[in-house]
Amino acid sequence: MYTTPPDVPEYRVRLTDFAIAKLLGLSLEEYGQLNHRPIEAFTDSQGNITEFYIRVSSNNSPRLLNKLNLDDSNFVRFDPKRVFKMYV
Repeated sequence: MYTTPPDVPEYRVRLTDFAIAKLLGLSLEEYGQLNHRPIEAFTDSQGNITEFYIRVSSNNSPRLLNKLNLDDSNFVRFDPKRVFKMYV
């Protein structure tokens, strides 16, 4: 579990395109072609962030989808510490 740092007041994360591309393991150009929802946080009953996730559209090219670590629901999940490291 990981609590939200004081400088990250919202559960919807705002990262640069470069940071999101890096989290996903894509180049900035590939990320620009990706259809997805914003990164959001999943919290437990105490409000602690347990993971971040991004939902990726299945309408993306198979080449891009194969590069992602997607689960069965087309989500890519991230450890909170990894996401918070992207903040500058």
